[in-house]
Amino acid sequence: MAKQTLIAGLDIGSNKICCAAGVCDDEARLIKIFGAVSVPCDGIKAGAVIDIQETAISIGEVFEKIEKITGSRIGNVVVAVRGNFIKSKSSRGVASISHSEREITQETVQNALESAKKQIKIDSDQEILQIVPREYILNQQKGIQNPIGMEGTYIEVDVHTFVVSSSNMGNIAKAMTSVGTNLNYRVYGYLAASSILVTKEEKELSCLVIDFGGLTTGLVHFVDGIVRHVDEISNGSDYITRDIGHKLRASYSISKEIKEMYGAAFVYKDFKNEEFEYKGADGRTTRKCDKLELVSGIITPRIDRILYEIKEIVEKNDYGCEFLSGGIILTGGGSNLSGLAEAFEKVFNCSVRIGVPDSNKIVCPNEILLDPSYTTAIGAIAYDFLNLRNYFDDKSSKSNIFLKISKWFEEIF
Repeated sequence: MAKQTLIAGLDIGSNKICCAAGVCDDEARLIKIFGAVSVPCDGIKAGAVIDIQETAISIGEVFEKIEKITGSRIGNVVVAVRGNFIKSKSSRGVASISHSEREITQETVQNALESAKKQIKIDSDQEILQIVPREYILNQQKGIQNPIGMEGTYIEVDVHTFVVSSSNMGNIAKAMTSVGTNLNYRVYGYLAASSILVTKEEKELSCLVIDFGGLTTGLVHFVDGIVRHVDEISNGSDYITRDIGHKLRASYSISKEIKEMYGAAFVYKDFKNEEFEYKGADGRTTRKCDKLELVSGIITPRIDRILYEIKEIVEKNDYGCEFLSGGIILTGGGSNLSGLAEAFEKVFNCSVRIGVPDSNKIVCPNEILLDPSYTTAIGAIAYDFLNLRNYFDDKSSKSNIFLKISKWFEEIF
């Protein structure tokens, strides 16, 4: 492959950093992903920086590996962030159309978004990560997604605003700068993943995206085609690993291997019990356990707790579980657990599938495309192209090339 400048999507996860890198193929009108890597990071916990030096080392390792794999240098970097330091706020902005043509322009939309931004109250250690329109209301007509080119005299916009800790974003940027990489663009990780997983039909029917991560699980609820609720719980697949370690008195790495080799969300109909051996916490003592004890005694109770927390959140929002005709889409590294989709089906009484990025939009090797741990990193690249006109932040300046790419993405998506 000829050397070229790549766009990288950097996913700051629970306790690891994932990166995907690719380019936009103008002729084929596709995003082409050439490589993806993942490295553990002791400097990150639930998306927040807890050790800036360790974080910098992991980021440096990620970019060194991705540039070696692709044979190209990284140009722009889109960082996907998540964690309980990100809060969602709602507000509404308005703008009048005073010119004689009464046509809604990009400037009109921007004025409405600026009006919504002024309604947002944030603390001194906070800044706006993204402002994402839920819907536009033109002359009291609701449900409009893209008003540009339409006619009217008065426009309103209902927005989600994602507010982030300034200090944590500063720490991420500092870690990147220390290894010679700049943070060019930012996106909320759960929205990035959703942008390439969910079909238009699923959004219209109303669906729930569940990003089952290590220490956190994110929720994005689409109702009638619009993002209506975004949330996060402090629970995830790493807690299953910890439960196994405590109960079986095994190291974290051994517990993770046990979960991946013998684990399941519940004891299903054709479940076959078997005994297995593993090394204890001292690394020498051989212990024994069986799958039935592992699943029913350790894993299922944790899954039940996670399911309860998710269902409680969904039932408490303004729409609830009845707005899931489009089903549930699972993603994140934890979604690989055997039987997890079936467990969600039983609790929510709807269809459940494991999310895979749309191959009509994203072209990449199957081992990357089908690995849910890379979905957010890929989505970070795609989201910026797909939604450039739909959000802004205070730290980014969009270049002409990104605006050009955004225009043709609007045409096909």
